[in-house]
Amino acid sequence: MKKILLGCSAAALFVQPLCAQESEKGDDSAEEIAKDAARDLKDSRFYNKPGATRAEYDADWQACRMIARGSKTPAGSVPVYDPNLYNSALSPLAAGAASGIGAAIGKAIVEGQMRRANRRNCLLIKGWRLVELPSEQAAKIAALSDEERDSYFATMVGAQEVEGEITEMTNFTPVSDERLNMDAALTRPPSLYLGKKVDPAVPVRLGDDEGALVLAFRRNDAGSMGRSALIEIRRFDRDKGDLFYQPRDWKKKGDRTTYFVSVASKDKKAPYELQIVKLTPGWYILQTDSIAKVPANTTNCFGAPAFEVKAGKFNYFTDATPFVDVSLSTGKRFSGMGYARHFEAARGALAQFQPDAEANMVEARIENGATYSCAGQVMTRMDFPGVSDLVPTPAASEASESEEVPAP
Repeated sequence: MKKILLGCSAAALFVQPLCAQESEKGDDSAEEIAKDAARDLKDSRFYNKPGATRAEYDADWQACRMIARGSKTPAGSVPVYDPNLYNSALSPLAAGAASGIGAAIGKAIVEGQMRRANRRNCLLIKGWRLVELPSEQAAKIAALSDEERDSYFATMVGAQEVEGEITEMTNFTPVSDERLNMDAALTRPPSLYLGKKVDPAVPVRLGDDEGALVLAFRRNDAGSMGRSALIEIRRFDRDKGDLFYQPRDWKKKGDRTTYFVSVASKDKKAPYELQIVKLTPGWYILQTDSIAKVPANTTNCFGAPAFEVKAGKFNYFTDATPFVDVSLSTGKRFSGMGYARHFEAARGALAQFQPDAEANMVEARIENGATYSCAGQVMTRMDFPGVSDLVPTPAASEASESEEVPAP
């Protein structure tokens, strides 16, 4: 029996407290790492990757532990976040604290469940499979001596064939199914939201240091109509391979840089709800999304879609469709966000409200695989459908080889 996870885990619905990050020297001996990594080689379950060695498992387990603690980025660098310099409200640790989920749960419980779930996600994303053994087989392993058990797992972590229930992550793109309507022509007029009480016909002007993000919430069938949606994006430093963080004294210095934007749908009855959001030009990542007003609790730090906002342009990003409890052709039910790009349709819709903006509209460049500091939320990965992986800049390649990368 096999369970396939599509890049997101619902196993941990907790938010890590701001004080949960611990420093890690990362200088444990191979023996100490192997002893710690053995905690996930149990009588009833273990990790397996065909052809791998126990040493490779130990190395990946240690790397995932450091990432889950916030001590390393998925790229291997050491994040340095100084709360005296940067706004804690936008720190990697505070990223998921707004919902207050952790407030009612003991710190130790939150930390333990959060880290275990994120370590598990990390190993699965790295290609390991979680194998849960039948009770009879688990009982036999429990009866082995310590030496016999170590020998058994040294073989099984790389075995080609395993017995038991297998959980793995093999696909990180949002679900695509013939019953998820993301491509059909619109049957009702579009709408445009520019801000509260802002006339959509008033021309949008961009300053010299501004670009605009254009996206649409598409609801073109019963599975999505009437559903609310939210997308969160963060400013991304391609050279450092991490997020930009807002300085604490940004108001004093008059810093108008965009570091974080939460784009929420405003009219859930609209079949095609366009939004225009002004941003500082540069690169951004799609950190997370949510539907039906469920608080966002994930971060795509193991690999996020990165997109470029060009100065003076209206940069079309995507159509996002919120599906709730839709029956798929496979017989399963699905709730989540669907993504598809329909540049010409968006352009035609925008022309009805903002002809000048439509004339200056471009399709934003998107690349997958942007990694950054993980903390504060359930850590996962999302690949935007149909686009290539991020090409690191020379500076980013050099940074990934260094031992310490300070936050920008």
